[in-house]
Amino acid sequence: MTEPTMHHRIGRLFLAAALSLAALCPAAAQQLPPVPRSDVTFRTVTIRYPFDREVRVPMVGTQRFGANVSGEAVVERRSSITKISLTLKRLPRPATVGPMAATYVMWAVTPEGICDNLGEYRKRQSDTLDGWFGSEISTTTRHRNFSLIVTAEPHYMVTSPSRLVVAANAEVRTGQVFVADNEIDFSGDADVENRIVSPEPPAAGRDPRYPPELLQAQRARDIARYYEADQLAPQLMAAAGDAFAAAEDLYRRGRRDEAAETADTAIRLAERARRIATARRAAERRRQELAAKDDVIAELQDRVGQIPTLQAQLDNERRLRREVEADRERLRDAYNRTVADKTQGDANTASLREEIRRLRSELDRAQAATREARIRALREELARLFGDARFEARGSVLVLPDSDFITMPRQPMALTPAAMAKLDRLVEFLRLTEAAVRIESYSDNAGTEQSRQDFCRERGQLVLGYLTARGIPTERVQAFAMGNANPRQPNTTPRGRTANRRVELILPPPSELESATATP
Repeated sequence: MTEPTMHHRIGRLFLAAALSLAALCPAAAQQLPPVPRSDVTFRTVTIRYPFDREVRVPMVGTQRFGANVSGEAVVERRSSITKISLTLKRLPRPATVGPMAATYVMWAVTPEGICDNLGEYRKRQSDTLDGWFGSEISTTTRHRNFSLIVTAEPHYMVTSPSRLVVAANAEVRTGQVFVADNEIDFSGDADVENRIVSPEPPAAGRDPRYPPELLQAQRARDIARYYEADQLAPQLMAAAGDAFAAAEDLYRRGRRDEAAETADTAIRLAERARRIATARRAAERRRQELAAKDDVIAELQDRVGQIPTLQAQLDNERRLRREVEADRERLRDAYNRTVADKTQGDANTASLREEIRRLRSELDRAQAATREARIRALREELARLFGDARFEARGSVLVLPDSDFITMPRQPMALTPAAMAKLDRLVEFLRLTEAAVRIESYSDNAGTEQSRQDFCRERGQLVLGYLTARGIPTERVQAFAMGNANPRQPNTTPRGRTANRRVELILPPPSELESATATP
């Protein structure tokens, strides 16, 4: 095991203690919320407005949604607020921009990505008048440095802009106004509502005086249902449904103003239900994360006892590393001095090159020696870990006894934690030496020949799968079901039969490993 790997294992064990303290102190266990993934970027400019000066900012339509849109924003920074008066002409009907759109919302977006909903922007009911005079909105924001955009939205109470940007501010070329590029990122689910839209009421397209609040209320309820508010905030959803039904009834009876006011109540109720549902889903995910963390803590606490042993191994690794690093540093210093001397003249070029080649060869030999020393140390550690190890002509034989396997009725066979620890060290050895391993599974003489073969095959495949799952190529691992061949003890006693139920791992002899891992 290299020192970084040892550090990693000890670090994980210390992490268990830290997590245990975090479980006892919930405030310490709090984490920052994840940053939303951004999959759409809208590029515009941000403007920092001077104090007590009126700035006229041109507004231009986006090529995709508002090619004919134009307008102007009059912006003035006063003390702690910024006053904005926006006029736009030739805005398209929201439903033509996107299937979920029911209105427009104006946003102030800071370079840091903070989005401030400045209010609903409504176009005139007459397209002709809208084309001549435009539509106006006056509002304020607490920000001073921001971009102005207008987006098509399902309702006016949305908390983040959709991707349907129809207009944005252009650059202002006047003094005392700072202008910079701004990239507005939209999170991955910013317009997920577009896939859950319900049909638009026919009256919305026929009646120019159809209350836009009715369509917004319908969209707000669609979105709340998507976030499972029917299950997570049923009372609010029921109230929103009742308000929406009452608003539709008022509209059918010609009482448009009352219908708009009642529909607005439905919007607010549905949006409140969506926020509660979202918060409760987040809380449930947090509870699940905490439960998973508790399971990890319990598992890691069981391993705290390994820290002294691992620390001793780490100290030994550090000592060996210091010895090798000292030799390596000496060789590097000599190499560097030789390279520096080369620049002093060309007279000694040939001898210097020869010296460099010699030093490189010596460094290669030192690295090869380090590798060989590591292989020998691993081989000795494997012999210690496995305990029942022997050396034969065919190679080193490491034995997994019957106690290293968990066998329960009607349950898949599994490895014990001790067996997995042994195999983890074997994996490191195989990675370092690129050696092949032969797996031979043995049984006692109980049962039929077929049942013994099945028993051996299952154990062999279990060990093979563990090794290959940790990166050992399948072509370097072979598993053989040996049945009750080669018993180590007589099968006449329970102890003998237990000893015969084993898995033997055969590694190549050291001589073959040395030739296979030799460095040229």
